[in-house]
Amino acid sequence: MNVSAFVTQAQDLSIENIRRDFKVGHKNKETCKEHLERLEHYADSPEEFGYEAAYHMFMAKHSSNPFKKMTYFKDGKKMLEEQIVKNPRNVELRYIRLCIQYYIPNYLGYKGNIEEDKQFLVDNLYKLNDEQTKDLLFDYLKGAKMYTQQELALLGR
Repeated sequence: MNVSAFVTQAQDLSIENIRRDFKVGHKNKETCKEHLERLEHYADSPEEFGYEAAYHMFMAKHSSNPFKKMTYFKDGKKMLEEQIVKNPRNVELRYIRLCIQYYIPNYLGYKGNIEEDKQFLVDNLYKLNDEQTKDLLFDYLKGAKMYTQQELALLGR
């Protein structure tokens, strides 16, 4: 690959688009594949690696092969947990994990951090400097109905 093609594709890795599409990645196979391919090649921040992990887990839903389903899920889970161990105070990583654990089927056994992450976000979401990201995350969490009205008031401060 020549340098200009690399730069162009790296520029196509728009974290804003990846964040925006996070809520539909599990529903839309093409969106999921597109973002996963870009993230696998160009992710270089904890947030990008977190979304890469999430899109791996989303691909489990889009695969018809049971072995691939479990591989996608396990690989994504491992990647996300590794990022959280390295960056335990990262608001966006905790948001990603909360959203995945909240909606994932019980039989996968990946539900152990829901209350911890909900509280972490109540305590820390308002500290994000990027207002656009903060608003996007808050709007998603508000619409997900995983918080009480009292918690939402604190979350949206």
